[in-house]
Amino acid sequence: VGLEVHAELATTTKLFSAAPNRFGGEPNRYVDPVSLGLPGSLPVLNERAVELAIRVGLALNCEVQRSVFARKNYFYPDMPKDFQISQYDLPINVDGWLELLDGRRVGIERAHLEEDTGKTVHVGGGGRIHEAGYSLVDYNRAGVPLIEIVSAPDMRSAEDARAYVSELRAILVAIGASDGKMEEGSLRVDCNVSVRPERSTNFGTRCEVKNINSLRSLGRAIEYEARRQVDLVTSGETVQQQTRHWDESEGRTHMLRSKEEAFDYRYFPEPDLVPLDPSREWVDQIAQSMPLLPGERRRRL
Repeated sequence: VGLEVHAELATTTKLFSAAPNRFGGEPNRYVDPVSLGLPGSLPVLNERAVELAIRVGLALNCEVQRSVFARKNYFYPDMPKDFQISQYDLPINVDGWLELLDGRRVGIERAHLEEDTGKTVHVGGGGRIHEAGYSLVDYNRAGVPLIEIVSAPDMRSAEDARAYVSELRAILVAIGASDGKMEEGSLRVDCNVSVRPERSTNFGTRCEVKNINSLRSLGRAIEYEARRQVDLVTSGETVQQQTRHWDESEGRTHMLRSKEEAFDYRYFPEPDLVPLDPSREWVDQIAQSMPLLPGERRRRL
């Protein structure tokens, strides 16, 4: 199991504009030309979001490095520009690790900055897209700053994954980077699951289960998806690389689409933003202001 955790950063304004970063409110209230992707609008990077991203990197034992923003191109109704500003080949934080309660370490491949998308609301049919009469779009969340934390595939069970997310959430809250409220979408988890025969050293084909918003759902989704893949392999079938959706009421995953590769997004450097290169002095200053982390606090008790 490897996890991609998206945490909304606790800034006052959005990642690239002065629109408020607030949960809830009337639809399309916390927007501006940048949030709506209007022609001629230009992004201006939020310094506080960068500071919080550096705090996350330091807390996860990462190397904080020079980074470059990129355009991740794809169409979705709640993303009016038809691209997301993210980081690809040069993320701000790389090569870290997180220690679980039992002392084992889970590798952190990267923790990069990106903007959130809006939210599509399906009306009718119980809120399901295929049964809805029509859909509405709320752009309040569009442009909210995210830190995406990508783990190495170092976890071997649903219990490992829950322990990892629980510790990561505690760290993010302790350093003031995010409020960690999964029920409000401030913390969302995508899990990559693959299976392989015992004693095999090669990973199997992975499937990604998207947008899980509770520890209970995370555990159930991993257990179901692992069983599904084992059943396929033992019956002589092959696992297809897919993006899947977790249905909490049914207790199962459903296929959304075949899994994209990086080239499908046609990444290229964001031409409206310069490279982000925090000075060593600034990083050291942020490090000196860091509070005790949960693991350090436990060791002192």
